[in-house]
Formats: sequence, structure tokens, C-alpha cells
Amino acid sequence: MTTATSPEPKKAPAEPSDALLRQFIGYNMKRAYMQVQDDLAATLAPLGLRIGTYSALAVVVGSPGISQTQLSQVLDIKRSGVVVLVDELEGAGVLERAPVPGDRRAYSLRVTSAGKRLWQKAEAEVRAHEAALFADLAPEDLRQLHDLLARAARSAARHRQEETT
Repeated sequence: MTTATSPEPKKAPAEPSDALLRQFIGYNMKRAYMQVQDDLAATLAPLGLRIGTYSALAVVVGSPGISQTQLSQVLDIKRSGVVVLVDELEGAGVLERAPVPGDRRAYSLRVTSAGKRLWQKAEAEVRAHEAALFADLAPEDLRQLHDLLARAARSAARHRQEETT
């Protein structure tokens, strides 16, 4: 006579984890950036800005007369993407294009007085946003993080450039 044996109980699957990914710096940077990006987008929205338009506005405030081509290089985005950002900012009355003498295809970019006021509000809001998000870090930790991120970006850019040459 044979007895039926019941199958052994299956173990419950382990709780899903991204532990294998957390060993990578890039993954951890992405996770941190996603948190910052979401909060920054919410901070800028009441001002009528997105992260891209805020970034473009910041560069033009800091570099009056910059060309759209230069802006695309500084922001590391395609020129067509810059045209969209500039159109949006110009439509909002915070940025203006001026022809570049001697080059019919180029425009220099300047912030209007409304753009300067918007920048001052946005800069204050973003400073408050970062202060809140990083409140658990000491000032020295923040300086070190800033330095390490800048060095990491330079290192990655140098590596990418070496691969393409």
C-alpha cells in the first residue's frame, strides 16, 4: 500500500529588494535625484516653471547675452530642446531674444525685468527646498557632497569623452 505524500510547503518569496542595485553609485545617485527632482518640480510649479525652464532662466541670468547654441551646450541638451525652453520663457515675458549683429541666424538671450523678479523668487524657493530636503546633513557634509558630485560629474564626462575619441 502506498501513501500519498503531500508536497512540501513552498517558502514565501523573499520581500522584493533592490539590494543588488544599491551597490552601484549611479543607482544611488539616481534614487537621490528622483527624490530631489519630484520635490523641485512641485516647488517650481506655482511659479510657472519646470526644471528645464528654471535651468535655462538661471543660465541666462548668470550669462546675459548668451546665445541659444551656448545655452544648449551649457545645459547639455539639443538645440531644438533649447528652442522650446526659450519659446516658453519668452512667451511668459521673462526672456527676450535679440539678433546677434553679423549673424542673422543667432540670437542673444536676455532676462526681462519680470524675469529678474521671477528668478529672485525661484532662487529663494529652491534654496528653501534644498534646505528642507537636506536638513539632516551638516554644513560640512553638504560641502563635501557638493564637491564629490562635481568631481564625479567631471570624471564621468572625461571618461565619456575619452571613449568617443
